[in-house]
Amino acid sequence: MGDPLFRRLAMMNNHSALFRFVLSEDTADVTNDMPQNADATLPPDVADPDTPSHRGKSPTRHLWRAGWGATVTLVLIGMVQSYAPSTDHQMANFASFAVGLFGILFVAYQLHRYLSAQRLPLLVPLVTLAVLLGQPVLYRFDGFSGEMLPQFQPRFWGAARLDRAAMENESDLALLAPSDITQCLEPSLGFLGNDRTGVISERQFAIPTAVDQVETLWDQGVGEGWSAFAVSGDRAVTLEQRDAKECVTCYRLGDGKLNWIVEKETRHENPLGGVGPRSTPQIEADRVYASGATGMLWCIDLMTGKTIWTVDLLDLAGWDQPTSEQAIPWGRSASPLLVEGLCIVPFGGPADAGSELAKAGRTLIALDAETGDIRWTTGEDQISYASPVLMTLAGEKQVVSVNESNVGGYRISDGTRLWSFDWPGNSNADATCTSAMPAGPNRFVVGKGYSGGSAIVEITAQSDEQQSDGQRSADVIWASNRVLKTKFTHACLDGETLYALSDGSLQAVRSEDGKRLWQQPRSDRAGQGQILLASDTIVMQTEPGEVVFVEAAPTQYNVLFRLPALSAKTWNLPTLAGRHLLVRNDREVICFLLPPLERS
Repeated sequence: MGDPLFRRLAMMNNHSALFRFVLSEDTADVTNDMPQNADATLPPDVADPDTPSHRGKSPTRHLWRAGWGATVTLVLIGMVQSYAPSTDHQMANFASFAVGLFGILFVAYQLHRYLSAQRLPLLVPLVTLAVLLGQPVLYRFDGFSGEMLPQFQPRFWGAARLDRAAMENESDLALLAPSDITQCLEPSLGFLGNDRTGVISERQFAIPTAVDQVETLWDQGVGEGWSAFAVSGDRAVTLEQRDAKECVTCYRLGDGKLNWIVEKETRHENPLGGVGPRSTPQIEADRVYASGATGMLWCIDLMTGKTIWTVDLLDLAGWDQPTSEQAIPWGRSASPLLVEGLCIVPFGGPADAGSELAKAGRTLIALDAETGDIRWTTGEDQISYASPVLMTLAGEKQVVSVNESNVGGYRISDGTRLWSFDWPGNSNADATCTSAMPAGPNRFVVGKGYSGGSAIVEITAQSDEQQSDGQRSADVIWASNRVLKTKFTHACLDGETLYALSDGSLQAVRSEDGKRLWQQPRSDRAGQGQILLASDTIVMQTEPGEVVFVEAAPTQYNVLFRLPALSAKTWNLPTLAGRHLLVRNDREVICFLLPPLERS
């Protein structure tokens, strides 16, 4: 570079910080080509890099920027999370992740600039690379929580998965004498108990006051899936995924040994929703009815495990599994409803193509419970993840189904739709999982996550003439996106009070007007778990696995007892059959025997 050109550039950039930085880095090379008096023509801070103005640009400024960046990031995340209870925890987590990622990148960049000036330019890249490569080596991805937080499990340490029960020769199974241990005091015949409301009218157990008052009858591995148990006598039936096979399994209540297993070579898997079936079998007399995640419907003999009939709902609808799971990506979750000799389940089907049967009606399908023959199909609406329930509304016993974007009432005998109520949702996005639950005479409550909230709807006859045709009207009593935001769970009615996990926090709400009476503290949130209401006690299965007994009172949140149970993500409903409490997730099942109730 020639001397005149160099001087002109220096004068033109006298006030340019960028030029001064570059010049200071290359001073030694440039001054070798300059005459002895060149410094006289340069600005003082360029001629002498040790001047105060040059020292003001020292690399330590990047440390300050990194510190401020980290502080601002934490403050913004705190602000986002502070709004989570009034909005939606999942959405808040998404926003926090975006803010946190930007903040980490900014801090890493500033630290890299600082360390580069300290002759350590590779330190930040090497640490970043070590973290990115080391994390998957040391930890395996274990799915997402119900609020979309990624979960990881150590690969080389921690508790190993428990072994699943295997079939034994019948001759090797010692008979268990009938007792309060080997047989339940009261059955739990299916999804949400005997009447599909989540409410058990009479509590058969005493509230424990110490862990040693609760007996663990068995604790063992189980196949993947989010199903609960149906219990009758000495038998407990559930659904699970064992490798490539979807299975209906029947365990002995007293010791957890397998009575029988029915298998089908099929598998549902979704990165967000996990692996395996998610509905609960239904026991009706001496038969078990079970619906798998990929459309298989079974009728099985409860005592022998012999398959009586099967139906493939996808075949009936003219669907294949990949196409079906584009519309219903988290797997079929509805539990069969048995009523008046019919087995009723959500049907589903393509919007335009598909079989003639699905075109005639794809919302619900009713099969003869004895033979599996098709009795009727109904509705144009796509299915959701909710189970149909039985209610008497406006004088008529009917099936109430929460569909993809509405709720409808259907006549049992032929599937005629009696009424409909808009309840927006998309089964491949902001899906609805919550079934409609009774909420007083002619009323039901329906809820939804994703900031959807809940509504109380009343069904009435429009007129005497219309009532003869079975037509009814659906009127919203109240609706609120601030209470009963039931994502995977449901609401239980006790008198005038509704209890539910609302966006992960147990909540009590007055059914008449939707007023919130109390809410579980944020520091004690249950997450996206489940509840049952046993008379005066709420049995709450938390998402991390603990079982919490809470007083069912409208006045305050009062924990009665905490029972350590499972140790991983749990979306499954607990099953309460008399004193037997069965809890499970996608890897472990525990059967507890609760203390006996002292009767006066």
